[in-house]
Amino acid sequence: MQAYKFETTVQENGIIQIPEMAGLAHQQVEVFVVVSPSTEQETRPSQTVEAFLEKWRGFLEGFDLDELKLQYLQKKFG
Repeated sequence: MQAYKFETTVQENGIIQIPEMAGLAHQQVEVFVVVSPSTEQETRPSQTVEAFLEKWRGFLEGFDLDELKLQYLQKKFG
């Protein structure tokens, strides 16, 4: 089976143009459409540090963090 790969953009009317492939005229082919990830990336944090600290401040108040770490490690590694 031969495979060809190329990149193109779907037009507003939904048409996909492919390069001319006259050598494949009258042959049955399968077409796979793989959507590339968007090149736009969100650059701002989803939550500020201040908001995070405000939400979780006091969550472990009154606990010995070293004791909690020890308990976790003992459970994990026996």
